[in-house]
Amino acid sequence: MADVVTGPTILQQSDNRVVIKIVNQSDGTGGTTVFGDISAMANRSDGTSPSYFNLLRVWFACDTGDGGDSYARLDWEDSDADIPIIGLTGTGYWDFREFGGIKPDTSSSSNERDVNLVVPSTANAGNMYTVVAEFAKVY
Repeated sequence: MADVVTGPTILQQSDNRVVIKIVNQSDGTGGTTVFGDISAMANRSDGTSPSYFNLLRVWFACDTGDGGDSYARLDWEDSDADIPIIGLTGTGYWDFREFGGIKPDTSSSSNERDVNLVVPSTANAGNMYTVVAEFAKVY
């Protein structure tokens, strides 16, 4: 069996930002899903492709599960090992726009600059994860 994933769905996109939504119902084995694929984003009106995202805001709901084991994580995808951005537990909203958002570590050429939704293997089958995130597109 595999997680039931709806999305990612682009809710809104402009030259400067994108809002993406994903819903994941866990099968209890954990999994990683590409949430924000930088190469799939629309180019700027002058034809320039975006290089990476900055996380500006995130809305999330992680089902409580039995034992509080229903957390999720957003990671920067990296060919060496994914780099955690933020952990998501319970229901909430975080806004990082005041300081320009959470930026990826772009010092390594192996950084793929995509964003993954990670559900841990400790999640119970049936746990639900809903994440809506706004990203700045950086060129």
